[in-house]
Amino acid sequence: MKEKQKGISLIVLVITIIIMIILAGAIILALNNSGIIGRAEEARDKSDTSTLKEAANIAYGEWTLARQLDGETKSADEYIKEKLKNQGFSDEDLQLVYVDDSGQISTATVPEGFTVSDIEGENTIAGGLVIYEGTEKVSEDADAKTTRNQFVWIPVDISEFERTTWSNNAPTGTISSSYTEPYSYNTTITEANDLTGEYAEYKKVRASVEKYGGFYIGRYEAGSETERTDVANGTTNMVVRKDAYVYNWVAWGPSMTSAEGDVTDDNNNQGKGAVELSRNLYKSSTSVKSTLIYSVQWDAVLRFIADEEHNVSDSSSWGNYYYNPDKDSVSPNNPAKTGAHENWKAKNIYDLAGNVWEWTMEAYRSTTRVCRGGNYDNSGSSYPASFRNYVTPFFCNDNGFRLALYVV
Repeated sequence: MKEKQKGISLIVLVITIIIMIILAGAIILALNNSGIIGRAEEARDKSDTSTLKEAANIAYGEWTLARQLDGETKSADEYIKEKLKNQGFSDEDLQLVYVDDSGQISTATVPEGFTVSDIEGENTIAGGLVIYEGTEKVSEDADAKTTRNQFVWIPVDISEFERTTWSNNAPTGTISSSYTEPYSYNTTITEANDLTGEYAEYKKVRASVEKYGGFYIGRYEAGSETERTDVANGTTNMVVRKDAYVYNWVAWGPSMTSAEGDVTDDNNNQGKGAVELSRNLYKSSTSVKSTLIYSVQWDAVLRFIADEEHNVSDSSSWGNYYYNPDKDSVSPNNPAKTGAHENWKAKNIYDLAGNVWEWTMEAYRSTTRVCRGGNYDNSGSSYPASFRNYVTPFFCNDNGFRLALYVV
């Protein structure tokens, strides 16, 4: 009986191997017949990232088979990028491909009018891919960081593009129904009569993320070329650059149902709100649109940056909070200028934790809008990067904001 069982097991093994070889051949033949491999080879002459992603997906399928049949030892990321390079894709193309630990493949789309940084540490998706406004190449040039707007690509799986609560450096569940985005709590507002334009904008953001696999976030908090204080408000020139004054003392907008128009503060100073300022930055662009960041995007950023060094549930060690020892080397530090300290960044995104509260498009109940991330006068354990605060939308205080871009 024992000999018979061994014989049966050997036969089963042989049959299994034969079936796997037949299946592998059938898959490769099907890919050839469909013309996909041919199209992937044609992509070497294109800058179309959708074709690049298609080629990466094919290479991932080959890696899966090679691992099963030949015991391939390279990681998916190594194997895929080697395959793409052999097909003729350039090193610049490979910068736009990201394969995470689960094998999820993402590609970044560089919008017209921007260029990918050539600075080491800024040119991979995994480390935080930075694009600079303008088409001139960026190398080790300190001036570019202070003279050109910058954004970081956030790869997103649309199935995980949801708002969430946070605990122990990980998303834990669905946010309370008191928080709405777009704003709809206890109101009669619908997409048809939405005065702030949130419904239409939110749908465009989601559609872009689903199509392109991500979005861009401001590398820095919105900055101002001139210093802003409680007695010198108004509207100032806004930038997304290093070493600018934080664009604080700014309201979300005139009201819960109005995002455009001047907002008057307690000192009778007038200025545009964060929503309108954000939308106006690239209003005339045909390649991207700028918005005030949505909380669903904020949570996607947290998923991307959370690691052992960047705890988004307790941001004490890497955020600009009142007891952080790095504050001693920064002046002024209440709040600090944009990008003031290298320890206050995660994957090339600065001051997501601390410095100033940042407005988002999220609403809490029917009277307030949500701010995220804490500020310089808070504790990083009590008010970490994932924290939600809420105040009335016309509140003008030490609040700031951050832009996001979606590709069109």
